[in-house]
Amino acid sequence: CNPREGKCLDGIRYIPVEIIDVPGLIEGASEGKGMGNEFLDNIRDADLIINLFDASGMTDMEGNPSESSHDPLDDIKFVNNEIISWMNGKISKDWQKFARKEDNSPERLDVKILQKAATFGLSEKDVSFIMTKESFPDKLIHWTDNDINRFSEAILKYVKPVFSIGNKLDLLTDDSIKALKERENKMYLISAEYELLIEKAYNNGYISSDAIDFTFTDKSGEAQKTVLNRIKEKYRNGEIMRFYDVLTSIIKSLGYIVVYPVLDETKWEDKNGNVLPDAYLMKDGDTALDMAYKIHTDIGKNFIRAVNGRTKRVIGKDYKLLNNDVIKIISNSR
Repeated sequence: CNPREGKCLDGIRYIPVEIIDVPGLIEGASEGKGMGNEFLDNIRDADLIINLFDASGMTDMEGNPSESSHDPLDDIKFVNNEIISWMNGKISKDWQKFARKEDNSPERLDVKILQKAATFGLSEKDVSFIMTKESFPDKLIHWTDNDINRFSEAILKYVKPVFSIGNKLDLLTDDSIKALKERENKMYLISAEYELLIEKAYNNGYISSDAIDFTFTDKSGEAQKTVLNRIKEKYRNGEIMRFYDVLTSIIKSLGYIVVYPVLDETKWEDKNGNVLPDAYLMKDGDTALDMAYKIHTDIGKNFIRAVNGRTKRVIGKDYKLLNNDVIKIISNSR
């Protein structure tokens, strides 16, 4: 394949996702301390939040090197609490005035609360989904601080989930890694140092690929083999994961599928002859029409039909996309 973005390596398509690197949180960020507001404002545009923390416990809560032992799991609780506190503050601002006004409106509860939730980038569909999963008072004036807190927690649970990824596993012993996993089994563990060593070894021609099942080339010496074999074993026994495998796992857990738009449904090419040049992440349940709008609003508005590149069948706007579908969209847009 000839991707416009990402890469194809050894028959595997690596699909890029946008990651926003934002300032770290400090205590009181939800109250505007440090660069907390800048961090929290980025949540509006994010589909999910990754909390990358130092699993070795060698940095303090503000990210500074620490001589004393720091419990890395405190970072997970701290970040979640700061985000929820920030959301609570935004929602509860002028709540009584807002509640009295909206309680006199004939609109549904989800439409009313959307006026508050939209500041976090939520849609009406998102709020409606939360309302089907959780129970809240029908009258906004009856909402308590606990109800507002539960709504904030529901945003992180159903709409903008937080995934915790512990880094610097290369600094921990096998027993320490095991103990960490026993205390918190919902986090991912990685080592940027190991990733860098594998990448350097591949770029220098010591190994056959940058995948974990690499083999050694004639250029590699015993020293390289010893280090890289030790790293490979860490990944093979499941102690840690590659970062792109973590991202793949997260995206799949959120119900995303991959779909490839093409101009030529027979050769799977664009107008320049590039094979599978683009790849879109779509939600499971999305339709051919949703994909058309993803490509361009005009294409969606002027949708006529589509063609499945695998089956060569003509499909309509309501066709539900499948993972790895190859789709040609036909519209009368210019």
